[in-house]
Amino acid sequence: MKKEEILEKSKRENLWQDERNKLISIKSQNYALLIGNAILLVVILWKQIHKMPHGELMGIFGVQFAVSILYKYKNKPESKLYLIAGIMMLIAGIIYLIDFFINGVG
Repeated sequence: MKKEEILEKSKRENLWQDERNKLISIKSQNYALLIGNAILLVVILWKQIHKMPHGELMGIFGVQFAVSILYKYKNKPESKLYLIAGIMMLIAGIIYLIDFFINGVG
C-alpha cells in the first residue's frame, strides 16, 4: 500500500473519532468491566459464606466470562484453549441460569 492509500483508509476508519478517543473509550469499558466483575465476585462470595443461593450470579459471571474468552478465540483462532475454556464456561453459566429459572431463588 502506498502512503496516500494508508492515510485515506485511516481517515475512513476514524471518521467519527480519533485514535485517542477510541483508546480512552476502550480503557474505560475495560475498567468498568473489571470493577463490575470484582463487585459481582464479592457478592457471590458473600452469599456463599452466608449460605444464600447464588446460582443466578454464578450464571451471569460464567456467561460473561465465556463471551470474553470466545471473543479472544474469534480473534486468535490458533489458540484452541480459548475455544475449549469458553465453551466450558458457557455451558456452566447456562446450567446455573437454567437452574435459577426452573427452581427459583430458594
